[in-house]
Formats: sequence, C-alpha cells, structure tokens
Amino acid sequence: MAIYTDGIHLISCSSEEELHLFARRVGIKRVWFHASKNKPHYDLLREDVKAAVLEAGAIQVSSREIVLLLKKRPPRTGW
Repeated sequence: MAIYTDGIHLISCSSEEELHLFARRVGIKRVWFHASKNKPHYDLLREDVKAAVLEAGAIQVSSREIVLLLKKRPPRTGW
C-alpha cells in the first residue's frame, strides 16, 4: 500500500483503485475525489476523517512531498 496524506489531500502512488478502496474503507465520500488527469486525489474535509486516514495507515508527508509524489505517478489514461 502506498497511500499518502499531507492532512489536506489523500493520494496513492500505486493506483487509483487502491486510493478508492482505502477512501471507502475509512468513510471518505466519493464526491471528495478530484479526478485530475495528473493529480487524482481526495480532499480531506473533516478533522475526524484526517485522523481516520492516519489511523488506517496513510503516511503523513508534507504538501511539497505530495506534489513530488504526484509528479512521479504515471498519468491517468483513457480520458
């Protein structure tokens, strides 16, 4: 699993499917997902959700690291 958060965003470096499964497991609403071609992510809009993602195993990184991780991720296809 490679799920990361900066406390505001939630991303996966492995796959979008992994990100959606993780989000569903911790109760994140699908409408919080941003389907950007190069930066697919969920916004973490509530404090309880922020705590839940860390408790569920998301790795805390800085906002700068989130950007760098997303740049390394292959772009989404099929759009």
